[in-house]
Amino acid sequence: MDLNAILVTAAAIGTGLGGFVGGRWTARSAMSDIAADTIEMLQTQNELLRSEKDTLGLTLLDLQTRVSVLEELVTQRADVEDLSHKVSLVKDTVERIAERVGA
Repeated sequence: MDLNAILVTAAAIGTGLGGFVGGRWTARSAMSDIAADTIEMLQTQNELLRSEKDTLGLTLLDLQTRVSVLEELVTQRADVEDLSHKVSLVKDTVERIAERVGA
């Protein structure tokens, strides 16, 4: 083999090897960029989910407070109705006594 053929073969091998190594570096760089973008996207989604969770927690707390107030109002109403019934019984009793006494 003459020197010219050796140089052409070496240049072809060098070009192929350079393309292979360059492609690998480019692929690694692209994978690194994709991984960084994916991590950033997941962090953003995580922050949004936490914010949504906090909002739902506040809404749930508000609803629990409202239910508690409504339960208290229902209990008070039942107590008032019971007291009203007792007052009515006392009033009836007083009226019957008044009729017997002749007042």
